[in-house]
Amino acid sequence: MGAVQKLATVVIVGLVALATVLVLYLADENNRIKAEEQAQEHDAIERATANYLSLCLPCHGPAGEGYLGPGEKGTGRIGAPLGGDTSATRLNQEGIQANGTPYAGGVSARATVIAKTIHEGRVQVGMPAWGEANGGPLNDSQIEELTVMIQQVDWNEVYNKAVEEYGGYPTANPTDPRVTPTATSGGASPTATTGSGQAPTLNLEDIKFNPTELTIPANTDVTINLINSGTSVHTFDIDALNIHSGDVAGGSTKTIVVNAAPGDYQFYCAVPGHKEAGMVGTLHVVAGGGGAAGGQSQSPPPAGGASGGQAQAPTVNLEDIQFDPTAITVAANTATTITLVNKGATAHTFDIDELNVHSGEIQPGATASVTINAAPGQYQYYCAIPGHKEAGMVGTLTVQ
Repeated sequence: MGAVQKLATVVIVGLVALATVLVLYLADENNRIKAEEQAQEHDAIERATANYLSLCLPCHGPAGEGYLGPGEKGTGRIGAPLGGDTSATRLNQEGIQANGTPYAGGVSARATVIAKTIHEGRVQVGMPAWGEANGGPLNDSQIEELTVMIQQVDWNEVYNKAVEEYGGYPTANPTDPRVTPTATSGGASPTATTGSGQAPTLNLEDIKFNPTELTIPANTDVTINLINSGTSVHTFDIDALNIHSGDVAGGSTKTIVVNAAPGDYQFYCAVPGHKEAGMVGTLHVVAGGGGAAGGQSQSPPPAGGASGGQAQAPTVNLEDIQFDPTAITVAANTATTITLVNKGATAHTFDIDELNVHSGEIQPGATASVTINAAPGQYQYYCAIPGHKEAGMVGTLTVQ
């Protein structure tokens, strides 16, 4: 009987100990779950940072400062600020705008905007779509991780990793060689000065094909080089000939082959808003041969032409509609005049809806000016001519 009692006592003590351990384990469950979630989040941010350094850094910079980073305007950064030493860090990570007011919907609303922008891109400012559904290389999970990274990362750590990976400060890829923005000392964009200082100047330029007319021989395979000398995606389409180049990314080149009966055919860019903004041209197909209109491109001779090698294929340059520069910084609460010079061939405007600034139409070759007096913040300026904003004629005014 004594042995049975001892055995029972041992069993009871064991069960009590087991129950105690179980209670303690369950009591710490929340901490263990939280620790596991933090570890997973850390790993996700690490993966996203690697993607950022390989895909996003050329436009947004090693610290996420985009075209606002020190000296970035001179090195070609074209991406909007995401973080770093800019108001974008507080906007994305705290939901507070540059003027100190809360962003509608807060941090979660910013997450939605960031993810959507990565998925779909922003054609009007030259940002490609990165989502797989839109032809990009990133799946939904990778985009979700990038969004989390932008909203939670320490941008100093990203900068340090960029410098380590690139063996020094990474310079940006050159942008459109036609753009020569004026940079202030140590700054990213032209800064307006008061008093006798020179007013900032914006050049308004057209979206276009160059040349807008091309002549080739009929019934002959003719290769046409499509060189995108802008920063936005463009296409080359001739519906009547069922020719569709697909996207030609900024800075890249594609070729197409045309073989058509005599006639005139319209070519255009199929990116939404570009055709409406004037990105159209005419292909002249002539019997017996022909050269490019205006002598800007060379066409191969017709079949049976001179021997000794084929002539160089004609080239069509795809150029952006734009403001030059696409970012301006002015002093807050100070009357600042901005000079608007239309260097294009069509009318343009300069509008900032939030500040009720509307220049009205500025004809080709003409100059106008607007005066701005605004509180600190970032404001979008754009051209209100139908199709121009959609084609990329937008910019950012920073008031500080």
